[in-house]
Amino acid sequence: MTTEPRSTPAAKFNPRQFLAEVRGELDKVVWPDRKQVIAQSASVLLIVVAMASFIYLLDELLRWLSGLIF
Repeated sequence: MTTEPRSTPAAKFNPRQFLAEVRGELDKVVWPDRKQVIAQSASVLLIVVAMASFIYLLDELLRWLSGLIF
């Protein structure tokens, strides 16, 4: 026998309270400084270029091998 959670009556949506809660949560966020953003962006770009290069080289190798076989 499964027990389903009882549903509570839906509370009215209060946009003012919602925005106040969003602002409160955003105040808790630790935003990175400019140096961190630049360093992490450079890391992401480097990894993307490295992975794209690897996939391209692997694709070319497999194309060459399939040309030998077929």
